[in-house]
Amino acid sequence: MEIILQRLWHDKEQTFGFARDLEGLFKAHSLEDEPRDQKVKGETRIPAGRYELKIRKEDTPLTLRHRESYNKAYKTAWFQYHIEVVGVKTHSGIYIHSGVDQAHTDGCLLFADKCDLSLSVKPLANSLVAIKRFYELVYPKLESGERCFITILDENNIISLHV
Repeated sequence: MEIILQRLWHDKEQTFGFARDLEGLFKAHSLEDEPRDQKVKGETRIPAGRYELKIRKEDTPLTLRHRESYNKAYKTAWFQYHIEVVGVKTHSGIYIHSGVDQAHTDGCLLFADKCDLSLSVKPLANSLVAIKRFYELVYPKLESGERCFITILDENNIISLHV
């Protein structure tokens, strides 16, 4: 499985984009930290490229917090562990999870169903809905041994997003 994340625009604090799979089963807005010439831990987006996705079966503080809140919101135990973007030379612990603004990224990728760029605070909405849909699609594939990837394209490499 291949997810394409096309970065569309960024300012001094955040990067907005659009993610989709090649089969048309998943679509979502994305939010990441801003680009920087020098990496600042938790405040710099990962470099563009193609990376493998893996399940990180570790009870990190973030995993425990998300497990509790995600499962409580849906009253079912659908979330166990994070899907992690691996193989990034400059970063580690890059999860794909929910959030509403740049303060929630800490270097990670956020997905959401709605995005309003006119809002300086909380530009994303329906993030948990998008994350649940993403995990329900990708997690079983990873558990069964299928390799899954995310290709991240920068703003200067705009591609057609006909979906």
